[in-house]
Amino acid sequence: MIIRFLFTTLYIIAPGLCLAEDLPGNQKNSIAAAEAKDMNPLDEARDEKILARLVADGNSLSGNFPTVGELPVQNGMPDPFLKADGSRIMSTEEWPAQRTYLKAMLAYYMYGTMPPRPKHFDLKCIWNKPVFTGKAVHERYAITLNRIKKSATFHIEIIRSVGNKRLPGIIKNCHVFFEGKSGLKKKVSDTDLAAAKEAVSRGYLLCKFNRHEVATYQGNKLLENTGVLRLYPEYDWGTIAAWAWTHSLVADALEKLEVLDVKKMVATGHSRGGKTALCAGIYDERIAITAPNSSGAGGTASLRYFEKDQARQRLNAHQKKFPYWWQNRYFGFFDNEDRLPFDAHTRKALIAPRALFNAHARQDYWANPYGTELTYRAADKVFKWLGADNQQGLHWREGKHAQNKEDWLALLDFADWKFFGKKSERSFSTLAYPDAKLPVNWKVPGMSESRNNDSQ
Repeated sequence: MIIRFLFTTLYIIAPGLCLAEDLPGNQKNSIAAAEAKDMNPLDEARDEKILARLVADGNSLSGNFPTVGELPVQNGMPDPFLKADGSRIMSTEEWPAQRTYLKAMLAYYMYGTMPPRPKHFDLKCIWNKPVFTGKAVHERYAITLNRIKKSATFHIEIIRSVGNKRLPGIIKNCHVFFEGKSGLKKKVSDTDLAAAKEAVSRGYLLCKFNRHEVATYQGNKLLENTGVLRLYPEYDWGTIAAWAWTHSLVADALEKLEVLDVKKMVATGHSRGGKTALCAGIYDERIAITAPNSSGAGGTASLRYFEKDQARQRLNAHQKKFPYWWQNRYFGFFDNEDRLPFDAHTRKALIAPRALFNAHARQDYWANPYGTELTYRAADKVFKWLGADNQQGLHWREGKHAQNKEDWLALLDFADWKFFGKKSERSFSTLAYPDAKLPVNWKVPGMSESRNNDSQ
């Protein structure tokens, strides 16, 4: 059965793409005209390529994606090589167009419409102070955006070595900066401060932003008139997408400050922050290492495959407590997960051939370690097909839900390996469920049978 997945207008996130099919035609045109002025000039050449007309079965992609009920039931993990017209791509040369299509699919069903990030913003230093016995500096900046006669300000904090030098950088979205006063906030900030000290000793900077300054909520209600959301009322993005979009804006700010080596950039976050970091890595190709930590459903874990007798994080839990995380269409897949045309392995595959590192706790069952490993193995088929062997890393530790010292050290070891060629004694491919059967019924185009069966 051939199902056509169709979409209307592609917009570039700079870099990235989003959809505006829900908007009236005249509104689409006004948005396009207004935001063309704000496009980052470094993306113009890339924009032309991505906006090149894609063809499926002789017709340009237009109209809408199917409703949940119109989608076919998937037998196993969805095929990432399946094109809009129901045929499959046959070579790596077709992957860029397929990747664009899959990103559009995720925007439509899951993340929502993201605006291009602004070319202009105000950047102001609030304070700076020495840390780590004067070997590093801790700085706080305010980033202010202005649009439609409104403004929004959020902050970043940077810890880096003293001096004027561009450094490899780790950007983390979080709910607290480096100085939490009590409880969980203090525990997280103390851990991240220790991670910053280790990162500085290895030649990195660590930057954090508080995602609640960007888009926030009370209980299960989104506060739409706060943060950046009030500047873009015509967009249907969820908060995960808004926070991910901010990763790219923070990178622009660090580049403007001339402290970041943008070719050696890491995006990380824990739990919902991990979902955010993965989204950021999908849509901003400057991110060299995408590093979600114990991110669960909507992140690196499957929505269909779970460990027996363990708690299952499903979409109804998100809809009840966090309905603002996602585009509302995503919740239509609750109890219809077998109709999802993608799963976590699809999102992971969109990072390739860049690097993806996933740290996870073995007993963090709510974040679905079993489904995380299955999607790691399925995505690795795409990584290998693209010649990106060993670009996907998985690290297990004993314990529960946290981004703790071991997770940070593993991430830094992985980054040292990728950026500087430093070998680590850690394994980044050890499986916690080596005997689990991989529910994949598709073959990788042009790959030998033995290579196809490597991860089965």
